[in-house]
This record gives sequence, structure tokens and C-alpha cells, in this order.
Amino acid sequence: MLTVRSLVADFLQYLALAGRSARTLGNYSQYLLNFTTFANDHGAPASGSAKNITRELIAAYQVALSRRVHPHDPDGRISLATRNLYAVALRGLLRHGVTRLKLDIPAPDTVVLAKVGEKTMRRMEVEDFARLLEALPRGTPQELRDRALLEVLFATGCRLSELCGLTRRRVNLKTREVEVLGKGKKVRGTFLTQRAADALAAYLATRKDSSPFVFVSRQRVRHVLDLNTGVREPRKDVYPLAPRTVQALVEQLGMRAGLPDDISPHWFRHGRLTIIARHAGLLAAQELAGHASPNTTRRYTRITSAELKGHFDEAERKERAD
Repeated sequence: MLTVRSLVADFLQYLALAGRSARTLGNYSQYLLNFTTFANDHGAPASGSAKNITRELIAAYQVALSRRVHPHDPDGRISLATRNLYAVALRGLLRHGVTRLKLDIPAPDTVVLAKVGEKTMRRMEVEDFARLLEALPRGTPQELRDRALLEVLFATGCRLSELCGLTRRRVNLKTREVEVLGKGKKVRGTFLTQRAADALAAYLATRKDSSPFVFVSRQRVRHVLDLNTGVREPRKDVYPLAPRTVQALVEQLGMRAGLPDDISPHWFRHGRLTIIARHAGLLAAQELAGHASPNTTRRYTRITSAELKGHFDEAERKERAD
């Protein structure tokens, strides 16, 4: 008998073998723990048969999610997008059970995905970026690093995780070419502006360490998990910059520059892709972004596409002429 616990463990192992990232595995583990906890309280214990996962249980779970209060907003519910994250993980679990393990459990589409309205794409404008740079504190030990970081983030259109994982051997300052290791471990090319290349060269010239990472933390001691003892021990080393550090930097500078409170590192990516799409077209932006589908890229360009505006103006001119 395959238990609920075994089904989840087998699914997570499959994802790991399929090369899914540690972050994805962690998220799926969290979402499915939430489901198994609910199931345990509603007649489907983790030690019981996976066949106890019924359509009724799934429906009750999704109703409970829809009523869940947001942890940071006692007066509000968790968003439809967040509920869908839980739903996608559960769908994956059911698909694994039905297709790979041949279990008699509900089909994946039993799990309902909420219709989510398209999010407004907030982007970094060139003028806002200049204000961020002006907000950088002068004369601090990390000024060169932070300036280079902002310039590279805006120039390349990298995701935050891609920036923090960027290594020196993937950057050519002479040609201003950058190899980015993106989602699914896919490598794509992007570029530095001359300003970004100059700022990065100035920062790297100050580095005395041998770390392969482009951006490193000033914190030299971290508590690292010892695989032999299972205990986190302090360890001295040169560590790559953590995404949360970049997030905090952008938020702090945004506040000093008088930019909106919800500013995030992803604005830089939106801004760069919009610039490329506006002046070089959708396909160029898609290539730079590493999107598999142009529909994903189109979300960045729908409002600002110069080509669409040209068609709009031309149609108006012809209509008036007729």
C-alpha cells in the first residue's frame, strides 16, 4: 500500500531527479505539507493509503484555501495567484500518482485553478534608475559594488537569482557579453551597457578574493549546515550576495529616491525588456529574456510597443483621410 506520505516523497524525489531547482523543491515541499496536514485532519492521514485522496477532500481543501486569511493582512484573504501556487503543486502530485504510479486517485484537473487577472507590469524607467544611482551613499566600502550591481541588473535584464548566481567566467568585459544561467539551467546570452561594464570593472579591480562569483557579500561568516552532524556551524568564507540583500538595497535606495514603496529588483528586468522591445522588436526582447513563448514577453510590451502605436496612428490617419 502506497501511503500519502510515500506519494509525496516519491513525487519530490522525481522532481529532484528531473533537475528542478532547490528553491522549487522547497516550495513544492511546503505547499504539499500544507495539503497533507489538511488531509490528515480530514480523514486522510499521511500514514494511510494514497487512495484516501478523494475529489471531496480536494474540494474541501481548496475551499479552505479560499478562506485563508493573509498572514500580513488580517482583513484580507490570500491572493488568487498564491492559491494557484498551492493548486499547481497538488496537480503535479496527482499527475505523478496517476501517470507514473498508476494510482486510482483523482485526475490532476480535479484541482481547480483560479482565473487571475493579468498583473500590471511595473518597470524601471531610465529617469528612475538615475535617481536610484543618485541615492547611493558616497564613500562607503560597498559603494562600488552596489553601483556595479545596479548597473548590471538594469543592463542585462537578469532575474534576481540569476544575478546573484552570476560567475566571473561568464562575463566578458571587453565584448560586454554575459552568459546567464537561467530557469531550467538553460544558458542564454545578454549584454552589458558600456556604463555597466565600466562600473563592474571598477568593482572587480578592488577584489582580492578568489571567489568565482561576480557579486559577493561583505559578511564573511555564516552558519552552514554540517551534513555529518546536522548542526549549523559558523564557517568563514567568501559568499555570493544573497537575493534578500539585493532586495533590501533596492527598497532602501527606492525610499531615499522617493520611488514607489513596492519597488523591487524585478522592475529592472521589466524596464530592460521594454526598452529592447520598443526599439528592437518583440523577438529581440524574447531572446534577451529567455522566454520560451513570445506571449510571455508580450506582457512587458503591450502598453509601450512603438510598432503598435505606429499602426494605431497610421490607422487614424487613413480613417481621417477617407
